[in-house]
Amino acid sequence: MTRQARTISSWIAQLPWLDTIAEPVQRATGALFGANRATQRAKDLLNGTPLRHRIHPALIAVPIGAWTTGLLLDLLEARSERPQEWARSADAAVALGLVGALPSVVTGLADWTDTYDHQRRVGIAHALSNSVALTLYATSLGLRFAGKRGAARVCGVLGFGAVTVGGMLGGELVYTLGVNVPHTLYPKPPTDFVAILASADLSQGKPVVAEAGRVPILLVRDGDTIHAVQNWCTHAGGPLDEGTIADGIAECPWHGSRFCLSDGCPLQGPASMPLRTFDVHEAGGQIFVRPNDEARSWPPPPANPGPAYQPARNATAPTNAA
Repeated sequence: MTRQARTISSWIAQLPWLDTIAEPVQRATGALFGANRATQRAKDLLNGTPLRHRIHPALIAVPIGAWTTGLLLDLLEARSERPQEWARSADAAVALGLVGALPSVVTGLADWTDTYDHQRRVGIAHALSNSVALTLYATSLGLRFAGKRGAARVCGVLGFGAVTVGGMLGGELVYTLGVNVPHTLYPKPPTDFVAILASADLSQGKPVVAEAGRVPILLVRDGDTIHAVQNWCTHAGGPLDEGTIADGIAECPWHGSRFCLSDGCPLQGPASMPLRTFDVHEAGGQIFVRPNDEARSWPPPPANPGPAYQPARNATAPTNAA
């Protein structure tokens, strides 16, 4: 029988008690961010929607970098004949990490609020591990002020271990589970204009989904203009044609992300990446489309790297016995 190979987060599936923490926290954050238009705009900022780029990955560099520096300085302090030369810098690095962790926590919480199932469970484990790290580093800083340098360094090492585990789980969320990764659910469409719909089948203001190759494209006629965008939300792949489409804006039915149909720009999170758009040409009673800016924004299909690429081989393939 074929079995699924396990990943770092596989063991978390065996910890259902995490849901008893995740569910009330998610309800509370959802109620907070959804309370009114102002809180929704605040969440959009935390998601990075106006920047069209997630903020959390950039902010985590501050605490990780500071605490890594603090770990090195603590080691130098412990081995130095004049430890006071390193002590102040080590303390400053730990304090900087604590301050830098605060915006990382807030942006991470805003991103996690829209997860579910296994992603949500791994996300809360990620948050708990980082919370342990924050507690240990805060304790370490207090012990430093109290002059208990040895105990402070021990707490720092333990805190660095906790933040390392948290970082591994964060990587699992992105690279294995695809949290907040723009969803490319379909193959690359034809790069040249291709007819996908009869002009008569696209009424004013009534959305229609047609395919270019095997790629579903949302078409909306607005006066003399035809908008053509990918039909799945960049946040979690929700079908946009099943949501609300009005006034040149498409709203995802799953998490409420909103997009401008004229350029694909995200107007409301949790999505932060724009929709891919299509050039439209109407002639002979047919509507033709081709990817807009396809060379930069649409990932290429899998391709053989060619004979110039030689992967490392660390083992010899077994041979059949004579």
